[in-house]
Amino acid sequence: MGWRARLAVAAAAGLASAAAGADRFCENDLALLDTQFEGGAFHRCDVRDGKFVISIRPEDSKVEVPMPWYAFRASPKRPGDAVVLMGFVGADADRFWPKVSLDGTNWQRMSDRSVAVSDDNQRLALRIPLAEAPVWIASQRLLTTRFYDTWTLSLAERSDVAVRALGRSVHGRPIPVAETGNHPQAVLFIGRQHPPEVTGALTMHAFVDTVLADTELARSFRDTFTVITVPLLNPDGVAAGHWRHNAGKTDLNRDWGPFRQPETRSVRALLADLAERGIALRLMLDFHATQLTETHLFYTQRPQDGDGTAHAFAADWFERVRKRQRDLEFIHRPSKSESANAKNYFFTRYAIPSITYETGDETDPAWIEAAAPVFAEEMMRKLLSP
Repeated sequence: MGWRARLAVAAAAGLASAAAGADRFCENDLALLDTQFEGGAFHRCDVRDGKFVISIRPEDSKVEVPMPWYAFRASPKRPGDAVVLMGFVGADADRFWPKVSLDGTNWQRMSDRSVAVSDDNQRLALRIPLAEAPVWIASQRLLTTRFYDTWTLSLAERSDVAVRALGRSVHGRPIPVAETGNHPQAVLFIGRQHPPEVTGALTMHAFVDTVLADTELARSFRDTFTVITVPLLNPDGVAAGHWRHNAGKTDLNRDWGPFRQPETRSVRALLADLAERGIALRLMLDFHATQLTETHLFYTQRPQDGDGTAHAFAADWFERVRKRQRDLEFIHRPSKSESANAKNYFFTRYAIPSITYETGDETDPAWIEAAAPVFAEEMMRKLLSP
C-alpha cells in the first residue's frame, strides 16, 4: 500500500476520532499549525498519533453553496514531513486543489504526489515537506485586503482616478471605490462578493487595469465613460476566510433588492448619487469564479429578456472576441434566475446589459493575464461603436 492510500485510510480513522482541539492553532514535535493571519481559517485542529487533524466547515449554518475555504501556516520546529488530515463538512474535498507558498505571496499548485483524496471525496491527506521556513497551505492563493489596499493606493496616485471609501462593512472595514472622470454614461465593475473566488478577482484586476491603461483605446473610452470600480465588496469575509458570506451571515449576491447588508446598501447609495449627477449606467460586470477550468464563463440576459438589446450587446461583444482570437475558449450562457443577485437587479432596475463574469477555479493566472485584456478591449470597442 502506497503512502497516499495509507494516508487516506489514516484520515478516515483520525478524523472520526478527533476531539475538539485548539481554536486557531495546534502543534506537535515537528511543527506548529496556525491561522493567525488575514484569510487564515480552519474550524478545528487537533493532533492524533503525530498527525495533524483538521476539520473544515463553513462560517455559519446558513451557507448553502459549498466553497470550502481553508488557509493555514506550518512553522517547522525541525526538518521533516508534516502529515495533515483534512475532513470537510458540507463540501467536496476536491472543489479546490491545495495551493502552497513559501512566503504567503507567491503560490503554486501542490504536487499530486503530496495529496491524497478519499474515495468519498470528503477528506484530503497532505504531506508537507518542512525545512526551516514556514509553509502556507490554502485552498486558493491568498488575495487579502492588503492586495486591494496596494491596488487602490496605486490608482489614487493617478490624477484621473478618484479613490474613496464607498461605505463600511459590518465590521467597519472600508469598501473602496475608484472612479474616473464625470461623463453622462458610466460602466460599473463589482468584485469579490464571495471570498474564495480568487480567480475572479485576478480576472477583474487584469480587466480593470486594461480599461485604465495608458493606451489610445482606453483613453478614448475614459473620455466618454465614467469607469466605476468596486473591487472588494466583502472585506470582512475575505479577512476572516469565509466560504461565502459577509460578517452578517449573508450571501451578498442574494442581497440585491433586499439590501439588508451595509455592503450592498453602499452600492445602492452610489447608484443614487449617479442619478443625482445625471449619469446613466450603461453596463454592469460582476466578477466571480466557477468550478470550470481554464475558461471564462459569462451569464447574460436571454434574447427574450426585455427588448433583447442586453443579449444582443453581449452576443456582439463575444463575437468580436472570437473574430480577434479564435483559440480563446470561453462560454456564453444566457440565463434567467429568480434570485436577488446583482445580474438580475441591475437588469431589472436599469434595463442594461448586466453580466456575471466568471473564471475557472483552477485557471492558470498567466492565462487570465492574457485573456482578460482581450475581453476588456473588445468591450470598450463595442461601447464606443455607433
